[in-house]
Amino acid sequence: MVKVGRVSYLNTLPLFYRFQDERIQLVDGHPSHLVDLLRKNVIQAGIVSSVEYLMRKDLYRVVPGISISSREKVCSVGIFSKRSKDNIRTVFLTPLSLTSRYLSMYVIEVLWNRDVVYVEDPSEADALLLIGDEALMEKKRGLYPYFYDLGEEWFKKHSLPFVFALFLVRKDAPPWLWEVIHHLCQTSLQEFYSRLRDGKIRIDGFEEDEVKSYFTECIGYELGQEEMASLQIFMEFLAGRGILLL
Repeated sequence: MVKVGRVSYLNTLPLFYRFQDERIQLVDGHPSHLVDLLRKNVIQAGIVSSVEYLMRKDLYRVVPGISISSREKVCSVGIFSKRSKDNIRTVFLTPLSLTSRYLSMYVIEVLWNRDVVYVEDPSEADALLLIGDEALMEKKRGLYPYFYDLGEEWFKKHSLPFVFALFLVRKDAPPWLWEVIHHLCQTSLQEFYSRLRDGKIRIDGFEEDEVKSYFTECIGYELGQEEMASLQIFMEFLAGRGILLL
């Protein structure tokens, strides 16, 4: 049986809504954990941080047409701060997603032109990078006076969606796998959004209008020309930082 990684966040729900095949076993985890499993061939495919593909293109094949991207804002990846962005001095970056960490650095250092100290203890930070369901719940709690949506910050600069995750398949995986994943994701997306339009999607902890807003205004699942152009810009930033070689 082939193992496929699924990030255990709300934003992957549409991709896996009807993702069933007797040849595939799903393995849940946070983005960084799944990347580690994918590199070690513990899983043969997974929806993982886009940076992993940019750093190791020789290892993977991208499932075409599928990503997890922001539209304009992303709503579930952002910097929560006690201070306005011009007064942030220390920042904690969650270790759960390499892509979100590097995007935070881009926003802080390039777009905001800020020189900050990155700390490992969140209690010592003026601002925190949070992702996924944790970010959604923190927004609902409203304990931080400032929230900076990283998808929105990227869009204001580039007028492009930001690609947070790609569905990667190891090149040594069974040759049928990427096509099956593509079909299952498309089927899942179609049924999920059909039920969403009909008001049949219920998620604990969220009101119906919050769910509709998140999946129609924040998160996108396409991988087209705009998403590829966005990845190119991000890749050039990473190369400039010496994180990867072009």
